[in-house]
Amino acid sequence: MEQRIWDRHKYRRIASAVALAFLLLTGSIAFAMAGFRLVAASGQRPPNAVMLILRGIASAEAPRGQLDDESALKYARRVGYHGEVLDVASNGSADGAQVKMAIDRIRHDEMVRAIYGFSGGGYNARRIYARLNRAERQRIRKIVVVGSPGITEADFPESADVLIKNDPPAGHMAGPKALLDSLSY
Repeated sequence: MEQRIWDRHKYRRIASAVALAFLLLTGSIAFAMAGFRLVAASGQRPPNAVMLILRGIASAEAPRGQLDDESALKYARRVGYHGEVLDVASNGSADGAQVKMAIDRIRHDEMVRAIYGFSGGGYNARRIYARLNRAERQRIRKIVVVGSPGITEADFPESADVLIKNDPPAGHMAGPKALLDSLSY
């Protein structure tokens, strides 16, 4: 009889310990999820947020569009994004492949939170932004346009962080490197 009582107490202690562990685990998960929602609602970018990078027009040396890819990707990393170069040239058309691919990517990947456009890609950034619905525009937290004269912050009215850079003294193709070099470490 005493053994049964002892076994019941032992079982109750184990069951209580398991229940407490489960409760603590559930609470920790709920707390972590609430923290993630607070960060997302605050406008900060989530980990692995993507900066979609748009190349300029094609040339004989760069049939998929001109851009110093390395500088653009390093810039994205330094400002806290995962940079992804859209592997298609700007062709200056409102219905071009670059515009269509970028809009499709933004609409189907909520991790795209920034757009970087160089030269013709900067003009396409304006076209793309204009075609996004309000929720999609609000998700895009940063716009960077390099070497696209005539593009202004006013072209991106709902974006909180817009950076427009003209060509540096070193010339048009040096724009992405000059932008990267302008960042303080």
